[in-house]
Amino acid sequence: MKNKISVFIPVYKESKLLPDLLNKLINQNIEKEIFVIIDEPSENSLKILNEFHEKIKFIINKERIGKVNALNKAVVDASGEILLFLDADVEIPNDKRFLEKILIEAEKADIIDIKKEVIKDSFLAKMTYYEYVSFNICSWLTSKFVKKSPAINGAAFAIRKNVFESLNGFRKVISEDLDLATRAFLNDYKFAYTNEVKVYNHVHSSWRRWIIQRRRWSIGAALWFKEWFKKLVKKCIKKPQVFISALFLLYPSSIIPIINLFSLNLPIYNLTSAPFHFLSILSLFLTIKFNFALLILLLINLGINFIQNFFASIISFSFFAFLFLIFSRKLGFKFKLHEFIIYYFFYSFISLSIMVAELIKVFVFNRKNGNLDWEV
Repeated sequence: MKNKISVFIPVYKESKLLPDLLNKLINQNIEKEIFVIIDEPSENSLKILNEFHEKIKFIINKERIGKVNALNKAVVDASGEILLFLDADVEIPNDKRFLEKILIEAEKADIIDIKKEVIKDSFLAKMTYYEYVSFNICSWLTSKFVKKSPAINGAAFAIRKNVFESLNGFRKVISEDLDLATRAFLNDYKFAYTNEVKVYNHVHSSWRRWIIQRRRWSIGAALWFKEWFKKLVKKCIKKPQVFISALFLLYPSSIIPIINLFSLNLPIYNLTSAPFHFLSILSLFLTIKFNFALLILLLINLGINFIQNFFASIISFSFFAFLFLIFSRKLGFKFKLHEFIIYYFFYSFISLSIMVAELIKVFVFNRKNGNLDWEV
């Protein structure tokens, strides 16, 4: 049915945010249908079912069948031209035109990434906020300059039903949203990012749960990259500057070792380290007669390395701080320098380390799968 939208919300056991989300969706002034798919429902979920069953289509799976299977089965019964997927841990604004705006955006593309903003209710949330800012920037860049994207944040996105069906829906992989976006990208379906519509994300405040989630994301991304990288390279080579920029924005701390490789040619490095190089050469000659010169030589080399790393860090941080400030203003995010300092030198580094570790497991030790839980 033309201009009808089908909304899908997968839930495992229960979601505290679900009643508020359903109330806001029900009050949308547009023709719609809403599916809530629950694996192993809790008593609280069954209460929500009883409260909303007249206006919401509930699909209850007494046993765990997995997010991918649950969504693919639900889409079969959908009549909407546009499919909107929302995670159960998101909030939508008090905007009765929320779904209408998505339909308007869907006129421009086949798959639409929706702006996502993290609610800053913990230290981890404040750090994850900037991680999500980078997700949004990357989506904006690819939408603006390529009109296609090999990635999407599955917490909230829309896709045409005929496109979803042509891609045979979600596949049973860890990063099912990333995989779907990649197949749409390789088939030249048009991609768009919208900041006219947004959702609010709740994220983990526990380091333990955050690490588990990031490991799963990293394993999924590593397996995704291993499967698709040859085809992606061929496709992305047309506009490498966009995709390489997006990669560095996702992991900004990765630029520091790269700068270190070329910092010897930086004028500021040459000016600062020249005296140390002179002393280093002098100490090398002195070691022939005096043993203590070995210690001096070691300290000088450490000093040179420190200066090199220090200036590499300052240069890269200043560059990314400026970029995030500009894009935050453009896309409507808040930027606080003291939070970004911690994000850049601490959070981003840990996230990058987890990703590198999982890449090594997949490519070096040939890890073939991850923990396939309800998420897939």
